[in-house]
Amino acid sequence: MSGKMLKALLWKEWRETRLKWLAFAVAFHLPLFIAGFVVSFRESARFDLLALSDAIAGQVLEVALVFQSAFLITAGLFLLAFFAVGSVGAELDNQSIFFLFERPLRRWHILLTKFVVGAVQTTTCVGLSILSTVALLYVVMVSAASNVTLDGSWPAFLNVLSNGLRGTAWTMIIALMVYSATFLFSVVFEKWWIAVIGGAVSLVFMFYFFGGMLFDWVIAQAMSKTNGETVNLEFYSRLDPVPVIIMLLVSAGFYLTSQYVFARKEMR
Repeated sequence: MSGKMLKALLWKEWRETRLKWLAFAVAFHLPLFIAGFVVSFRESARFDLLALSDAIAGQVLEVALVFQSAFLITAGLFLLAFFAVGSVGAELDNQSIFFLFERPLRRWHILLTKFVVGAVQTTTCVGLSILSTVALLYVVMVSAASNVTLDGSWPAFLNVLSNGLRGTAWTMIIALMVYSATFLFSVVFEKWWIAVIGGAVSLVFMFYFFGGMLFDWVIAQAMSKTNGETVNLEFYSRLDPVPVIIMLLVSAGFYLTSQYVFARKEMR
């Protein structure tokens, strides 16, 4: 595959999916929108926001960090599966993929490009939503609360943001594994709704067997209160190389299986 053909293929994937993944990025800030809705329509919530101080602002950021992380590894994974399920199946269903087969491209070129573009978009949206949520909340608090100052709250904000990088790494790896599994369903099933059902069932089983581990890896240890703190950031999302490597290998296995199925799939 020539460099020119690769650029054209990447541009095609980006042009066709950019609006979908923009909606995906917005959806992953749903907790922030809910909080904004509550503040807008509840006078007591607005009073609490205006009464914040520098010390309390740091605790609010910590709680937001944990809450957003919990959203990402629960409801967020179902959102991810819903948005990723049409990666291949939609083009198989409407037969638009046959246009690519008329070009000097091999099947594995097409599938690899789709996987890479979708995986980058997915993991970026998921992981960065933690940092953007904390940053947007901080901007709101500094702007609205007269007792929250940059000088007094900036160190706490940087501390939460830097610790949030570990959560970003965890959620991106988990998202990659879920995306890889959903990508396989999209290759196997041409009807998107069948792939959605398959992806949802697989996520339910994943939560049944591994849900407790996900919370232990990312959240549970940080919620053990010590010295009066709301969240113990020292234990938030402590990176463990063993599950990280296992999830990356599982993701690679799902992708290789997708290539195997796609290479042998009869298409009419």
